[in-house]
Amino acid sequence: MRVFTTGDFATLSGMAPSSASQAVRRLALAGMLGRAKRGLWVNRMAAGFHPYEVATRLADPWPAYVSLYSALSDEGIIAEVPGIVYAVTPAVLRRYRYESSFGRFHLHHLPPRLIWGYRVRHDGLASYAVADPEKAFCDLAYLGLTIRSPLGMPRRRAAHWPLKRGKVLECARRFGFPPLMAWAAKEPFSG
Repeated sequence: MRVFTTGDFATLSGMAPSSASQAVRRLALAGMLGRAKRGLWVNRMAAGFHPYEVATRLADPWPAYVSLYSALSDEGIIAEVPGIVYAVTPAVLRRYRYESSFGRFHLHHLPPRLIWGYRVRHDGLASYAVADPEKAFCDLAYLGLTIRSPLGMPRRRAAHWPLKRGKVLECARRFGFPPLMAWAAKEPFSG
């Protein structure tokens, strides 16, 4: 197990929940596990660990995938490398910011009907869900256009966005949010 909950540990070990909780705390004190958040642990001995593995588990049992600035940066769509791992989830969280020794994470809410357009990426032994570039772009623009969003609109540094225009417009149509459709229709794309 690479990233797991105390409940996962109890189930797989056959321990009672209270015993499993004590066991993971002892393993953490020994430096074998790291705490991502209350009840979510990272196996420090797992080879090839990637912080995105944590991001996709922070909303458990709800799904989450890496998107927004993180996915756009990874794909070379934006030049900035964010110091925060951004993900989206349909979960309505009381808390959306997390800090741990594995990184800083921000999870943003999207309605369940907008949770699509991602794939599981395998990076060595690590695997995590990440948005396709056009979906990450639309996720960010949608949230940037939403009232009281802490996110800004994506900023273009070149003459055109290095994205496929048809895929972005189709993605914007699937969102069904007129401000997003209007904004995407005005932006220049290279593909």
